[in-house]
Amino acid sequence: MEINMAKKIKSSDKLEKINDTTLHELLLMMDARLKHIEDISADNREIIVKLVKQSNQVVEFLKSVEMDDITDEYFEDSLSFNMDVTESTISPEKYDKLKFLLEEFNSKKEELKEFEKELKKCKDMLTPGQVGES
Repeated sequence: MEINMAKKIKSSDKLEKINDTTLHELLLMMDARLKHIEDISADNREIIVKLVKQSNQVVEFLKSVEMDDITDEYFEDSLSFNMDVTESTISPEKYDKLKFLLEEFNSKKEELKEFEKELKKCKDMLTPGQVGES
């Protein structure tokens, strides 16, 4: 809610000198506006402090999270999947695409395992949210 405390000055009043009452009213209006700005700034500061605290809590939580290596189990389970689907149940094009994807996945498995080992070695050097050059 904005209160307009400005005194309307007519063109004929502009020629007169500003008297003490008018000056006092102008100063009161300026004081009220400055206090309003200070209140808004204080509110914004409180919000920023809360956001920084929450961000710090999230970072601390992420630092404390230790992920178990479940990828080996996942890969073993996924690799045991066989293409038992016959060509009669799906179209030959779709069958070929699925077969290609499965073969590509199997070929990338070793690369992913090596990458995970490298990540484990460098785990202490990683900082969440930090981006650097590769």
